[in-house]
Amino acid sequence: MSAVKVVINPESALAIATLLRHHSELKQRKGLFQTRQVDFFRYKRFVRALKSPEYAKKSIAQPELYPPVAEKDKTDEDADMKARLLFIAMIKAQLVLPCNKLDSTQSKQQGLKPSKEFPNLVLSTKAGLQPDEYYVWNYNPKTLTDYLAVIGVISAILTLVCYPLWPYFMRRGSYYMSLGALGLLAVFFVIAIVRVIIYLLLLPFTNQNGGFWLFPNLFEDCGVIESFKPLYGFGETECYTYIKKMKRRKRRQAKKSTQSHAQPAEPDEKKDN
Repeated sequence: MSAVKVVINPESALAIATLLRHHSELKQRKGLFQTRQVDFFRYKRFVRALKSPEYAKKSIAQPELYPPVAEKDKTDEDADMKARLLFIAMIKAQLVLPCNKLDSTQSKQQGLKPSKEFPNLVLSTKAGLQPDEYYVWNYNPKTLTDYLAVIGVISAILTLVCYPLWPYFMRRGSYYMSLGALGLLAVFFVIAIVRVIIYLLLLPFTNQNGGFWLFPNLFEDCGVIESFKPLYGFGETECYTYIKKMKRRKRRQAKKSTQSHAQPAEPDEKKDN
């Protein structure tokens, strides 16, 4: 393997992190790291992102900021070594941090509450840069959406503070809008009370099916439209949380079956002569 020379400065590491922060090749997942929600990925995914066409275009246009990784006259070993050096520079700049993903048992041992949606992550003291090692982002560049959100919040606050200066038609409109919001809230409470009454009245006849619920997803953690779908249901079988749980269980079973089929069969032990 030929000698690999890569000049990496803090500006280059920051530029690479900004470019690859939301890259599709990383296949990032959400996790809980130090009581906050973060994105994490495998090291091998980062290497693939560095070999992507997007990074290749940037390295051709600005090689001083984006050192070339996958070159035509270089071997795969050289590309992997360059990717390794770039990733080490990002770790030194604390843009990414090594971490360990905990299962439910390990989370309880660490005094953390297990979560079905987001796995718990803890800081690792060793970065071996192995393909399946996990790393967490410690860098979140500001996007246009963030700036627009800040401008919107400030504008809303200034608008409310200047309420006495509003024209009459605007104050009149805000009054009717507030009445409409209160009306929607009242309708929601009425539906909640009605569905409980219907459930109690029909419980003796539908107890075997788990009880009858009007809008079974009304209080589920889902979108507004999904809260009113389906119109009715029995027990937990049509509940949004139950359906999501069953889908997650099917995915786990499919993954386990795939892994069991992918494992090579153990060779038979040699018989003694």
